[in-house]
Order: sequence, then C-alpha cells, then structure tokens
Amino acid sequence: MSLPEMANQGLPRRQVLSLLGTGALGALLAGCGGSASSSQSGPYKGKFVIVSVGEQKQSEPLIQAIQKAHPGVQVVWRNFPSEQFTSLFSAASVAHDQIDLMDLNGQDLRRYAVSKQVLDLSSFPQRDRFTDVAQQTYTINDKLWALPRGGSGGFTFFYNKKLLEKAGFTKEPATYDDLKQLAPELKKLGAAPFTHAGKNIYLWPVWFFWAYAQTTKNQSIEKTLKTLAGDQKFTDPEVVAALELIYKYAQDKMFIDSVNSLDDDGAMANFTQAKGAFFYTHAGAISTYRNGSFPALDMSLIPPLLAVNDTTIKRQMPGGTGNALCVYSKIDSARKELAMQVIDLMTNDTWSKWASDLGASPASCNKNVKASDDPLAVKYADECAPNQTTYLDWYWPPEITSAFQQNIQGLVTGTLKPDAAAQAIEKVMDGLRADGYTFES
Repeated sequence: MSLPEMANQGLPRRQVLSLLGTGALGALLAGCGGSASSSQSGPYKGKFVIVSVGEQKQSEPLIQAIQKAHPGVQVVWRNFPSEQFTSLFSAASVAHDQIDLMDLNGQDLRRYAVSKQVLDLSSFPQRDRFTDVAQQTYTINDKLWALPRGGSGGFTFFYNKKLLEKAGFTKEPATYDDLKQLAPELKKLGAAPFTHAGKNIYLWPVWFFWAYAQTTKNQSIEKTLKTLAGDQKFTDPEVVAALELIYKYAQDKMFIDSVNSLDDDGAMANFTQAKGAFFYTHAGAISTYRNGSFPALDMSLIPPLLAVNDTTIKRQMPGGTGNALCVYSKIDSARKELAMQVIDLMTNDTWSKWASDLGASPASCNKNVKASDDPLAVKYADECAPNQTTYLDWYWPPEITSAFQQNIQGLVTGTLKPDAAAQAIEKVMDGLRADGYTFES
C-alpha cells in the first residue's frame, strides 16, 4: 500500500510518518492485505507497471503481446517523456508508486545505475542476442544495467554522389585529404563541401565526438571517464587536437557560408538542393530521403573522414542503441520473475524488429535482426554501426555540454583558437569541482 492509499484509508499523515519511523508499517501492510506474494500462488496476476519514454498509443501492440503471453496481467504503460523522465520518476518514487520496468533514453541510464535504482542484468540468459556495441553502450563498471531495445543509429557523413561525380570525383571519399582535393571543384559548381545546422547549437558537440575518437586512438570513452574523474583535463593534447580538426574544417572553408545561421530545415534544404555536398547528420536522414522527392540528390553515406595520419584508427561515429530497458531495483519480489520474462519478450528478435521499424532505424540492437532492406540502411548497418561509440554528452555534466556547444561555435566563426577553447572548457570543469562535483563511476 502506498502513502496515498494509506491516506485514503483515513490514516492521518502524522500517523503514517510515525509508522514509517517505528517499523510498524510492516504490520500495517499485512493487515491491509500485504504484498501480492502473500495472497496468491502461481504466476503473478495483476498490475504490471512500465514507465517509458515511449507513448502508450504507439506501444499498444507490444502491450497486448505482453498481456497475451501472461494471462491475468494488466500492463500499465506510463509515458514519462525523455525531457521530463527524471522529474516524473523522482515524483513517482517518492510517492512509492508501483514501478516494475524503466524504459529509458540511454543518456539517463548512468544516473540510475550508479545510484543502484536499477538491477544488474549481467546474468540475463539471452544477452548474446545483442550486438557487442549495444551491450557495451549499457555496460557501466563491467556490469550490464539495461537491455538495449530496438534500433541503433547515430550521426555519420552523408554525401551527394551526383554532385561529387559532377566535380569529377568517382571514388568514395575516405580521408580529409580527399575532401581537400574535392573542395575546389565543388566550389566551382557553386556548392560548399559541408552544410550543417550551425544555428542549432546542440549539434556542434557531435563534431567533437568523431574527432576525439580519432585523436585518442579510439579511446574516447575511456579518456572521457578519466577526465570527468579528474585524472585528465580538457586541456590535454588529445582534446586540443580534436578541437584543431574542427577548426581546420572551418579555416579551410569546408562549411557553407553563414553556417551558424542555418537551422535544421535550412541545412537539409541545402543538402537536397546540391548546395552542400556533405551533411553530418543523424541516420534518420535515410527515412527523410526515401519519403521525399529530391531530383538533385543521390544520397550515400560513409563513416566520418579520417583526419589523422594513423591509418589503423577506426573511423568511429557517435550514436545510441535503442531504449535502455531496466528492472527497477525496488520491484516487489512477487513481480520479479514476471519482469525477467517481460524484458525477454520486449527484446526478442520479433519485438526488436518491431521497435526498429517504429523508429525507422537503419540498424538493430539484435544480431539476427535486419532492421531494413533499404540499401542505405544496410550500408549504415554494415559500415557504420559496428564502429559506433556512445555520445560523450551522455557522460558529461550539462555545463560541460554547454561549454562545448559555445566554444565549438566560436571555433567555427574564427573568434576562438583550439587551445583557448580547451582552456575555457576546463575552466568550467574546474568550477564544477570547486562547487563539489564528483563523477559517479
């Protein structure tokens, strides 16, 4: 029985709080019916609550499948939108509302894993159904805290094959040197090498993600965790080198004119109208392309161009791997077995494919699921998804994310140099530590 339910039974607030403090609450709960485990035998029947970033209406087929597989179970699907999840979850937790599963945006998992508000799922029997990248994304301190549910996707370099061919470039670009060779010919055609929604300041850090992956020799996650823990700094050579790569793009005039004035629609319009040959954007662009009519665009994609000299470095790109499906740590023991059965169903190949289709994802979190037959999606799944790495701002405190947004925008406008940008970001980190920030690992 929750606190609101006790109040409905006529118990005054002061008495409820007193009971909580004296240990008499257990006897009270027993007198009011106790837990489900004491009143029934056999499989659990009753309410089963999933709090999810997904909407109930679009999740109805999945809800019905769970209920069909478990007669007598009533799935209550509570939509906690991503931007409100933490506040809504906190309120529900304080109110002792029933929560069984948490279906999160992956960026929120660390918060709940380090505070032990979700169960360790490392021993989940079917975890080998998931791709290595999907498992790594939701592994923290060598433990798997969530099952990846649905599709996989992130940011990579899209390009216009038709425009490149007009510029006399028939091979697939692979390096920054290729881009430098191509750029003058593109400009003769009235096209910029890159378009980008620079007005959307939230999109600038994704440039750092691929660059830092290259300057750290594909150790961007490990280096980020060490930096947040205080063992390294944002002024370290690899950080400055990554910022220098972005600065070089700007100084070499790879970005379209007035890039910081372009919003998302404007950047896409430039790309589809052959005013920009490349577009670093989310894989959702595949769906946009297929659902529209763009005569000037013959779209293809590649991993981010290699911009360092070491050719052994993987051209990693940032992304996420579906929803993070967790079991709430305070789940009633009567529903724990059911919870394990439900997460098995929700992440099996059939429902992973369903979730991938729902999100128009180019790749799946499940090894044996082909998310799409679209040639571009297949190319993404084969060439990009295996080298996907987690968005670094899933680890950064919000203040650091803002610092990267502002300082990278400054690099692109030419008002900042890379070393100054790194110093400004580190100053924010130093301020956070002075205010008591510690990285929870």
